Amino acid sequence: MSDYLKAVEPAARAITTLSREVEADLDEIEGGIGWWNGHVGWQVSAQLGEYLLASCTGAADSLRRASIAVKKHRETEYSLNHFRATRAQQLAGRPSTRDEKVAALSASSDAEREKEDLLDIWSEQVLVSLAQTLDRLAAAVLIVSGVRENVVRADWGKLMGLAERELRSGPTQGLSRGDFALPGSPGREAQHRLLRVAAAWSDYGPDDWLDWLLKSRNTAVHRAPRMNLKVMITDKQRVAGTIAPLYAQPDWVDTEAIVAASHGGLHAMFLKQSAQSIFDGLLASMVSLAESVADEARFLWVDRRSNPELIIQNGASWRPVSKAAVLEFPGYRRAAPTVFNETVFGASLMRRLRAAKLMDDQVDQWRDDDRES
Repeated sequence: MSDYLKAVEPAARAITTLSREVEADLDEIEGGIGWWNGHVGWQVSAQLGEYLLASCTGAADSLRRASIAVKKHRETEYSLNHFRATRAQQLAGRPSTRDEKVAALSASSDAEREKEDLLDIWSEQVLVSLAQTLDRLAAAVLIVSGVRENVVRADWGKLMGLAERELRSGPTQGLSRGDFALPGSPGREAQHRLLRVAAAWSDYGPDDWLDWLLKSRNTAVHRAPRMNLKVMITDKQRVAGTIAPLYAQPDWVDTEAIVAASHGGLHAMFLKQSAQSIFDGLLASMVSLAESVADEARFLWVDRRSNPELIIQNGASWRPVSKAAVLEFPGYRRAAPTVFNETVFGASLMRRLRAAKLMDDQVDQWRDDDRES
């Protein structure tokens, strides 16, 4: 097994096991999840069931891609520092100017500049893929727990908000909306257990690790970039290259960070560890959290299957957006010479498509039911 796959194997195994339990319950004749019959109509069952499976496989995909990005960040940084250290060591033992020292630790070719860009790309991809894992896990948890929440619009923040609301909900709070099962019922206790496992993310890493991750992702994706500073590192008192330290407060702007750090020195703006060690730690924390959440979700799924009345699936959790606008984007240049009637689907995907009534001999049922409603 490749090292990047081995790093996420515990969580990937747990998520795959959950997916197989869900897939085993697909009803290729009636559509959707078989034991949801009587809870929701076949269309909602088909859409929720397929979205649950896609969320599970998507969470595993995101973890795997995060692991690849962590590996590529390590390899790219090592390659860059090999060249930097070699140039810096050539200056050792002889007088050199500050400009020469700076040049030794800077990109000296287009190839090195490309590696620096790649290093930034891998850094961002670690953050994006790990946060994506959380959002996809959130959708799976919401569906498995049968709570009332729009899963298409759900993310980790929505899940945490709902978990807090569930904890505060008394005998009557939230019942008019039907967010949860009845207080004190076995179903409500089961929902509580799964939501508490997800909300216990702080057990899997140092203080604020998950909040730091999400704020770093949001800054990387939505905000102006922070100053990209490089700091020299040494090995046995010899220059070993540079690293780009990560910001201790990732959602601050640079002016705020510099003013706040003015009394403690510039280094107070940054985490003390290298970015690579932070990424390794974040990945390990996410693997542990995802494994626990997927295992608890599987336990609840199996319990619900054995007793479908434990939690009545909430149809209001599937509220698709209003009819989407039809774009007229033509693409670029000429069409690829594809042959769609030769497309091959795996057995698992075929089963999912049939249970969602999306195969050629079934898809008209969606149009027929829409016309009748």
